[in-house]
This record gives sequence, structure tokens and C-alpha cells, in this order.
Amino acid sequence: MRVLLVLLSALLLAGCGAKNSGPLDVFFISSSRFTSGNRTSVGAGDTLATRLYALTNDQSNQLTRFKVTVAYTPRREPFAYPTQLSLFINNVQPDPEVTYLDTTLTGTDFLYTSVFGARTTAGTERWTFTAQDKAGNSASRFFVLAVRRADSTNIYHDYTLRLRVPATGVSARRFIDLKSGLALPAYSVVGQVTNPTLQQLTDVIVLPDGLRLVSPDTLSATSPLLRLSDLRWPTSNRRSTRFQLTALTPTGFTSARDSVAIRGQFTGPGRAYVAALALDQVYAFRTFRADGVTPVYGLMRVLSVPNGTSAVGLQLQIRLAKRRRLAGEL
Repeated sequence: MRVLLVLLSALLLAGCGAKNSGPLDVFFISSSRFTSGNRTSVGAGDTLATRLYALTNDQSNQLTRFKVTVAYTPRREPFAYPTQLSLFINNVQPDPEVTYLDTTLTGTDFLYTSVFGARTTAGTERWTFTAQDKAGNSASRFFVLAVRRADSTNIYHDYTLRLRVPATGVSARRFIDLKSGLALPAYSVVGQVTNPTLQQLTDVIVLPDGLRLVSPDTLSATSPLLRLSDLRWPTSNRRSTRFQLTALTPTGFTSARDSVAIRGQFTGPGRAYVAALALDQVYAFRTFRADGVTPVYGLMRVLSVPNGTSAVGLQLQIRLAKRRRLAGEL
């Protein structure tokens, strides 16, 4: 994996930076909590936070737009590496850039805070934050994060999803991409501006109590579980994820180390709603890639559940069956 590590290091050499073309600025707010620069070693699935402040340098000027994008290199989803690693290294294909936020603004300044999860696969992610004003000027900041894993050539992929106890209310729901291990922000998935890319990535929604899971395709504007507008989240962008409680113990979960063992636990048809997660349960699940056709199989072990006595919330250990990346595949 030395070549891959060299590639990651080269991508980080550019550093965090700013690009200004007019009378406005974007600044990172730095503290022990907030990420404000490149990081060469981030834990897989770590929860990070960043804060930025955008402002115009002329009170007669106005901010009009703020945009947040992230580019993952290579793919954020796990896949089986070819036997000859050079075939992969020499043809590293990044995922298409993802827009996390694209919003209109009014006023002369704007404070933005974001809490997000790092990728769970080896590679880099470049976050770019751009503000624009009414004259079309722009200013931006970015940082690059690198995740390194020693087990990337395994034929399965492991990660732990850690969701702290959320605030109460519908806004506390969590939108999860099980395929990649990303917890997506609600404002990006079902905000005022429709984001079909992130909607198609979302496999499951964790309800505010942290004890219930529901597949996006079962929810509607009249759903008693969680009301989601078909206009804001069209049915064509909703994945169909199904879960099945298995008889596996934690030891059995650990022993499932190949695609056959993982896929064999899902015997279908499964259920779209899990009503009460409990410690050490093991579920098999089947979801689909963004194309809505290619299935993805995995196992989910419950490591902890919210208990009302600590800030530790829902923690899930996920194990996915990898598959080969096809030539020319997006």
C-alpha cells in the first residue's frame, strides 16, 4: 500500500487555502474542537466539526450564496482491490464531487458550523467552502483530510458508526449511507433545496430516539413515523433498504469474513422498519447503490443504544461484502 500512501501525502501537500477574487473574505475559526486545516491522519469514521465566518468588506455589499462541496479520492464506497494492486493504483478514480450545501444568503456576514463524519475507507476528502457576493466576487477555503487503513485489501469492509444522543425533535433524525459509513446532515438531504445525489446515497434514517431505523422508501407526508414530503424527496430518489434479525452472536458476527458468509445471512424479504434495537443484536441488511439496481449486503451489530444516563448514543458495527469495481464504472 506504499504507493497509495504516497498518493495521499501528495494530495495533502497543497494545504488548506483561500481563493479571493473580490471584496469579501472567508475565515476558518480555529479551536481544539474545530478542524481548520489539513489532517494527515484521521480515524475512519471519526466525527469532526468545522466553523467558518464569511463577510463582506463593504457595508454596501451583500453576500448572496454559500456553497460546501466535498471530493472523495478514491471512491468513498469500499470495493475489492484487484490482485495486482498496480492495476488500481495507476487508475485511481475519484467519486464525483458532492454538494453538501448550496444556499442563498442576505446580509454582510454569515457564520457556518458543521459536524460531519470522515470517510471510513482509505483515501482523502477535500472540503471546499465558497462564498459569493452580489457583484459575483467569490472567496473560498478548503482543507484535505486523509484516512489510512491497513486492512483495505480485505474482502470485507468494517466500520463503526457512532451517533451521540441527539437533541429531541424531528431535526435530530440521522440520515445514514450504510454503503460508505457516512452520517449525512438533514439540511443536505431534505433541506429547502433538493439534493438528489445525497438522497440517493441515503440507505436508512435513524429516528430521534436513536432506537428505531426506517428505510426511506416507506416514509411519506402522511407517515406516522416521520413525515417526508414527496416533493422535497421524490420517490425515485429513495433507496429500498431491508433488515433481517439474525441468530448470530457477536462471535458469529466476527467470524463472518467473506461475501458468501455475509450475503447468506440475508434470506429475505426483510423488513423496512426496525422498531427496537437492543444490545448485541445482529441484523443482516440489503440496500442498493445509487443506481437503484446493484445490491449491497451487510451485517449490523448493535454495540450500544441510548440509555438516558450518558452522552453515548447509538453505536453500530457494520460489515459489508465488497465487490469488484468494474472497468469504467462511476
